[in-house]
Amino acid sequence: MSEYTVNHQPQPWREGLSIAAVLAEQGRPPESVATALNGAFVPRARREATLVQPGDELTLIQPITGG
Repeated sequence: MSEYTVNHQPQPWREGLSIAAVLAEQGRPPESVATALNGAFVPRARREATLVQPGDELTLIQPITGG
C-alpha cells in the first residue's frame, strides 16, 4: 500500500487525492491552516488542484494568534 504523510504521520494514499480533500477528511476548515507540500507553500486557492502523491510530505501549519 502506498502512503504519504501529514505532519510526519503516515496516511494511506489513493489516486486523485488533493490537499483540499485531505483537509476535508480531517475536518479542518480551509482557513484554519497553512499548507506546504514537500516543503513548498501551497496557497489556499491551489489546494483543490494540487494532488498528493505517494511519498509526499504534507505539512499543516496552524497559525499562532495572540499578542
